[in-house]
Amino acid sequence: MAITADSKLRDVIADERAVAIINEFVPGFMDNADALGPCMGMRFNMLLKFPQAGVPADAQKALCEKLNALDA
Repeated sequence: MAITADSKLRDVIADERAVAIINEFVPGFMDNADALGPCMGMRFNMLLKFPQAGVPADAQKALCEKLNALDA
């Protein structure tokens, strides 16, 4: 399955390449993976838009572009 910014969180974090990209833009994002449980079915690009994610708009765009390029 191709990983993109539209993929569900559970699929994104199952891919080591995607996790490395996330950590590049959001250091520590995966440190508390248990807290992400309720969000596992959410599309990754939607999750980034929540203020609690703390990801600036320019970083969201760059992160999504890198995820979309993974399997392109």
